[in-house]
Amino acid sequence: MENIVPKKVFLDNCIVSISDTVQGAQKSTKVSWGGKEHTIQVSGFEGKPLPRDDEVWKREQIECMPTIGRLARQNVIALSIYVEIQFEGWKRPRSFPATAIGNVFNGIEFEYVDAAVERSYFFQSSLDDHIDNQRMIDFCKWLLKINPDILIEKIMKARDFPDFLLINLRNVERFRELCKGLSEKQYPDAFHLWTAEVNGADCFLTIDKKFIRVMTETNKAKMPCPPLSPSQLLDELEIHERDPIEYVEGAFYDIFGRRS
Repeated sequence: MENIVPKKVFLDNCIVSISDTVQGAQKSTKVSWGGKEHTIQVSGFEGKPLPRDDEVWKREQIECMPTIGRLARQNVIALSIYVEIQFEGWKRPRSFPATAIGNVFNGIEFEYVDAAVERSYFFQSSLDDHIDNQRMIDFCKWLLKINPDILIEKIMKARDFPDFLLINLRNVERFRELCKGLSEKQYPDAFHLWTAEVNGADCFLTIDKKFIRVMTETNKAKMPCPPLSPSQLLDELEIHERDPIEYVEGAFYDIFGRRS
């Protein structure tokens, strides 16, 4: 039997966020104790509401997620991520849920890869400051201005740097190419895309519709690792049926994930 190489899919933080299909909830339950009936609040989960009817595109992407998770379990796709995506998740409530219940990526092992250029080598700060989005934008703006030859010559006198980082610094013009036509706010997305590309990913999975459109329609750069939405990825894989979302909107589930 021929071994099929899984498609390498690099995840944006917005994908990690919508991978969680439940949210915390409480349910009133009556119990008898001491000869009396008492009402108590039982903690559990409920299915997250899907986007409204006027957000058809986003709803479609969320409905693709159970299928994306299944394909990862079947080794049709291989998922990867890196530290800057995790930093973004720390700033967004419930981006990295404390429970695996209702998460379409439950049990799936991600590959953790290196940033194209690890910014902690050049920008030192506290963790709170480091994960601030403006700090990431400032780092991207710095990359757009540097002369890589002069910088590399200077930093190599101070310490050894990973070959991967030096290679990407020498090719920083690629990052500049990706940033053409973007606002400063979108520079971190271009950096994520660059990181995905230099780590050999086949696509950058995101639901940032505006970024997808700019990079695939406005920016004329070649895209060996194009940004794709979940529905676009499934179309590329010629998968047209969608697995159902397991946890129903509005239904209550106990802490073990059982509907009650």
